[in-house]
Amino acid sequence: MTGCDHIALAVPDLDAAISLFRDSFGVTAGPEKNVSDQGIRIAYVDLGNVRLELMEPTVSDSPIARFLKKRPSGGLHHIALTTSNASRAFDNALKDEPKPVSADMQRGHHGRNMFFLDPRQTNGALIEIEDEGPEL
Repeated sequence: MTGCDHIALAVPDLDAAISLFRDSFGVTAGPEKNVSDQGIRIAYVDLGNVRLELMEPTVSDSPIARFLKKRPSGGLHHIALTTSNASRAFDNALKDEPKPVSADMQRGHHGRNMFFLDPRQTNGALIEIEDEGPEL
C-alpha cells in the first residue's frame, strides 16, 4: 500500500452533509458528481492528508441505499487505500486472504483500477484497493 486516498461516508442527504462539513468544520467540498452506474451522487472534502468521500444514493437498490436502510443517519462505508499496482494486488488477493468481494477487477468513477476486500476478512471494515494517481 502507498497511502489512503479517501474515507467514504454514506449520507442520506449530500447537500446537508456538505453544509455540515462547511459550517461545522470550515472545509469545503469539491464539485458534486453523479455516478449513475453506481447509483450515487458524490462529493469529496479535501482534508489535506486524506479526502472524505460523501456518497448519497440516487436509486433505491444501490449498495449505498441498502447501507442506509440499516443505518438511516449514515456512517462509515469504506476506506480506500492506494497501491502502485491494483492488478497485481487483485491477483494476489485471489490467491490469499483477504479475498476480493468480486471475482472481477473494476474501473472506478475516477478511471483507475480498483476492487473491494471482503469485510469478513478485514475486521469488519470494507476496504477498497485502488491504483494511485490522478483521476483519469
